[in-house]
Amino acid sequence: MKHSMHDWIANLIAAPKKRAMPILSFPCISLMDISVEQLTADASLQAQGMKMVADRTPACAAVSMMDLSVEAEAFGAKAQFLPGEVPTVKDVLVRSMEEAEALKVPVVGAARTGKYVEAIRQACRLIIDRPVFAGIIGPYSLAGRLMGVSDIMMDCYEEPEAVHAVLQKATDFLIAYAQAYKEAGAQGIVMAEPLSGLLSPALAEEFSEPYVRAIAQAVKSHDFLVIYHNCGNNTLFMLDSILRTQCDGYHFGDA
Repeated sequence: MKHSMHDWIANLIAAPKKRAMPILSFPCISLMDISVEQLTADASLQAQGMKMVADRTPACAAVSMMDLSVEAEAFGAKAQFLPGEVPTVKDVLVRSMEEAEALKVPVVGAARTGKYVEAIRQACRLIIDRPVFAGIIGPYSLAGRLMGVSDIMMDCYEEPEAVHAVLQKATDFLIAYAQAYKEAGAQGIVMAEPLSGLLSPALAEEFSEPYVRAIAQAVKSHDFLVIYHNCGNNTLFMLDSILRTQCDGYHFGDA
């Protein structure tokens, strides 16, 4: 399904009946009678799960797994799997400026990232009645998983240079990761940046906005959209900053 995605957006806006874009990847485990860990380790299961959800919903697009551990795992973090729960990141990798400078940017394909790209490739062959979007984490949310969700909040004040160093490496990887999804056939990405929703507007403007914008500018095109997602508590206060990221669309809240 290749055409102008900007036309797709215009048609969605113009349609008298609006269509939602729910993110329903993990609930497919109940349809498939498998575990979350099995789903996250198998590209074919992920593609089949996306197809099953698409067949059962009138969603305007099919969105892949919103697994916010996979990119951190590629950097060397340990992912933790608990029965029936979304995987989480267990350990802190970066605790100082020295460790930030030593952090290596992984290649796309490290850890489970190759499986997730392959899942999109297969899903694009299975789902032909609507766009297929890949889910990726946002730069600040990734940095938070590498530096510790609580620790990075303090580091924004006490060690901002270290935070920026990790953010730049996160951004470099996410650009390459998004490009891999584009080459696999995805019509766009849904970038989840919820951790920035815990920041003050001023901190979000410094530590999230420029990096999200850099990713969007690097990968978006007439046939590949960047959709920004944030379900953080301060999202309403960050709207000016969020809109300056120049993404193609914005997706807020959760259920």
